[in-house]
Amino acid sequence: MTVSVGKVLGLGCTIAFVTGCQSWQYRDIESLPPTAAVPETSEPGKVEVRYFDNLDGTKIETMTSSTKFPDNPDEVSELSSLEDPANRADYYGSYVRGFISPPASGEYRFFLSGNDEAELWLSTSDSPDNIELISLVPGWTNINEFTKYSSQTSRYITLDSDQRYYFEVLQKEGYGSDHFAVAWEGPEISQQVVGSSYIYSWAQPETDTGQTTQEAYNLGYRVGFLDGSEGLAFEPSYPPLDEDQDGLYDNWEIVHGLDPNNASDATSDPDQDLLSAADEFLIGTAEGNPDSDNDGIPDGAEYAYGLDPLDSNDASGDLDNDGYTNLEEHVAGTDLNDPEDSPAPEPEPEPEPAPETGEIAYVTGFTGQYFSGTNFERLLAVQVDETVDFNWGNGAPIPESPSDNFSVRWSGIFTAPHSSGTNDYEFSVRTNDGVRLYANGELVINDWTSHAPTTFTYNQSLNAGEELLLTIEYYEGTGTAVAQYSARNLSTNSNIDTASTVVSPDMTQMASVDSDSDGIPDTWELQYGLNAWVPDAEGVNNDSGITNLEAYESGLDPYTLTSVSDDSSQTTAPETSEPAPTETEGTVTLTWTAPSTRMDGSSIDLSEIDYYVINYGQDVANLSQSVNVDGAEDDYTFTDLASGTWYFTIRVVDTNGLSSAPSEPVSAEVP
Repeated sequence: MTVSVGKVLGLGCTIAFVTGCQSWQYRDIESLPPTAAVPETSEPGKVEVRYFDNLDGTKIETMTSSTKFPDNPDEVSELSSLEDPANRADYYGSYVRGFISPPASGEYRFFLSGNDEAELWLSTSDSPDNIELISLVPGWTNINEFTKYSSQTSRYITLDSDQRYYFEVLQKEGYGSDHFAVAWEGPEISQQVVGSSYIYSWAQPETDTGQTTQEAYNLGYRVGFLDGSEGLAFEPSYPPLDEDQDGLYDNWEIVHGLDPNNASDATSDPDQDLLSAADEFLIGTAEGNPDSDNDGIPDGAEYAYGLDPLDSNDASGDLDNDGYTNLEEHVAGTDLNDPEDSPAPEPEPEPEPAPETGEIAYVTGFTGQYFSGTNFERLLAVQVDETVDFNWGNGAPIPESPSDNFSVRWSGIFTAPHSSGTNDYEFSVRTNDGVRLYANGELVINDWTSHAPTTFTYNQSLNAGEELLLTIEYYEGTGTAVAQYSARNLSTNSNIDTASTVVSPDMTQMASVDSDSDGIPDTWELQYGLNAWVPDAEGVNNDSGITNLEAYESGLDPYTLTSVSDDSSQTTAPETSEPAPTETEGTVTLTWTAPSTRMDGSSIDLSEIDYYVINYGQDVANLSQSVNVDGAEDDYTFTDLASGTWYFTIRVVDTNGLSSAPSEPVSAEVP
């Protein structure tokens, strides 16, 4: 699809590219609002909410990187529950912290809603040192809408009624409606917003180190992360241990080969990345690894150019907008900030033909995805298991796997074998240790604990030939390992043969079927370690924050982010071109040609195009305005736009709801 933009007087239009980099900011004390005092005593039934106004965009990072945050809010208020009233203002951020005290000991799940972006962090104790992100709203939701994204729901978390738990809620509003709410469910509690009976306000820490709260929190987080990742015992003392008083945590020095009794090594640079040990500890990079985010650009070079040495994504950015990525410029030895200093162009390789997407094929049995770790941390192998009837004893399930601390996900489609009417079926799973069973995406068995071999059952009435999507999730801690599945027809009192009633998609033949409607085809999800029957497009399985959907759309393995073949069945992304003039002053007209093929090379008829989505705005990084245009149209005219530069992208949506990626942005000047 080609896109052309026209405007009055036929002035030229250039294509704009969106890039991102880390901005290292310095505090201007004179321009900040007054510092907000932290109470000395924690009080029950309420929490403090801090508001930070006049912040552009919808990203929480805009608030947390502001010089105001967290000690200089524009307004401080109180909440009697973890729910912020709607429609306070536009372009602001909210920050809430305090303690949650559960009414009974047991397993709890948390749910988060918000508009636009929101995060819920929870500690394993009353200390911020052990805080971790448990729920995320990546875009926006309606008020108390807790099921729009899978990331809104936390995992099950064991809480003790005798313990208070530190938490934080962060929310960033762009424009329009605004709100957030935190709900939970657990022993004696059905799903409900966390009320005043269970919350306590945050109080001033007892130890005064001369640091701001954010500085102390950042230090505590880095110390806790280091100790946790190295398997070291929790050290509750604060400030952290620093024997030689060089500003470096003793355990950090030991891990990175420095001497905790030698203050002079704080200025050394063992990995020769042009950052001293003190600098590396301060910004969170690794001493001993010159490229902490493994993006091909050394830490010191990234810091010097204003990039983030902990974010691998900025290697693909383009600081000087010369058409070459930051990594390409670094490898070529050219200046990342000088558009006149660019690498010599290389001829583009011939594109490989896209694979054909045929009808889905099936194989007998379950597709088994084998992982290291007890929570699907790293995908080891994918294979077809005709049955799930394993007793591995103390051995490993596959050669690539450890004998302890592994997990497996089996996915299969059960078809009721009876010939007429409705029959009752019993599905059984027997495991040692944890197990979860999903039926058509619904969690019906959940015992994610270490236990002796135990049988769990689920009953379901099915019509003749009716299909049931089954997902079995299993983990093994230590000791013997057992994982077994069976089914029984209760109406006929007969056992069911697994091999004749369960199939799974053939991963060797990519197809567009998407059973859980999360934007990722079943065959792709099974092949690359995702859950084909439960929506997990917004899940993240890598250290770079790339969602499963983003990995699929970019042709990347969601765990390793290495390139994989593109088997997308979505419609072809629009292409941008130079603008054409219009006749009316002050208007901008967008014209395009309907696509004839999809991204996989298959054809698409005009009758299959439902509508087009045009996003536009005056900030190329935040095209927040949009308009839908009927699929029969090939142009659209905007009128009464304000003066200045306007940017536009367009994408096509077919009658099945599949959407192309946005086109490259084009721009137009309005007098």
